[in-house]
Amino acid sequence: MRVHVLPNGGAATRAVFVTVRAYGNAVQRNRARRVVSECWRLLKHRVNPGFDVVFVVYPGNDAHEERGHQMETLVRRSGLAETSKWDAF
Repeated sequence: MRVHVLPNGGAATRAVFVTVRAYGNAVQRNRARRVVSECWRLLKHRVNPGFDVVFVVYPGNDAHEERGHQMETLVRRSGLAETSKWDAF
């Protein structure tokens, strides 16, 4: 997975999930987007507001635990995470 982040000047952080075309067929790509979308839903309350975020999903294990860990790592490395909210968990 890869992440692109831009400030949007708004009060909310918006996210979009894109799968690469080489991922597989449409069913596999849609499932991957659903899994990553659910991971974001569970994670977004710990993210700083005011950004547009694009997650590019590459082929791999689509287990919720695996994608969730990847997303948490990317959010922390990109500086989107509110450190006070991460320390609570």
